[in-house]
Amino acid sequence: MGTKTVVKRVGNKRGFGGELRTEILEAAERLLSSQASSEAVTLRAIAREAGIAAPSIYPHFPDRDAILDVVVGRAFDRLAELCATAAESAPAGIKAVQAMSVAYVRFAREHPGQYRILFERSSSNISSPPRPYREGIRAFDVLVQTLRSTETAQGVSNLELIRDAQTLFAALHGIAVLRPALPGFPWQDEGTLIENAVAHVCDTPQSGPR
Repeated sequence: MGTKTVVKRVGNKRGFGGELRTEILEAAERLLSSQASSEAVTLRAIAREAGIAAPSIYPHFPDRDAILDVVVGRAFDRLAELCATAAESAPAGIKAVQAMSVAYVRFAREHPGQYRILFERSSSNISSPPRPYREGIRAFDVLVQTLRSTETAQGVSNLELIRDAQTLFAALHGIAVLRPALPGFPWQDEGTLIENAVAHVCDTPQSGPR
């Protein structure tokens, strides 16, 4: 029987603890990308992926949940950046909303583990008081501000704009989650569904079947 090769990690020099913290977070993100459920991302698994002993995590994070909370924040920040970049790269108005919406669903497709955990932190989400996830609110604000640039948003109250943004958020999340979860359902083209959701929220005529 062959012997298993153990790769020993070279420890960070004094003053470089921030690098180890980043490596721990990146290890957790890699595991999320390869595991079917975040429950498999244990503290021991994170330590093994980072090439360190589990006790080395504690100076940086008190427990697994603390690591995943930061991972959630980082994922929301990336999602917000991608959506904002997509919106800014398109003409202001409905085209910007469509580009942002495509970027949102693409993030869910290309980073399924990170996207899934955004909405899996149920113990934190339903705690009292619930965790606010400020990074998530910032990401949602990209959607709100992009909708604000459309013609139909002119003269609309802030409350109505938030309502429309939440409606589009729910629709995009449904497209991102339901299509891969129910592959046998006769879904229409993903791009068509996104365009239809945007058209309904922005109250614009649809282009018809592709």
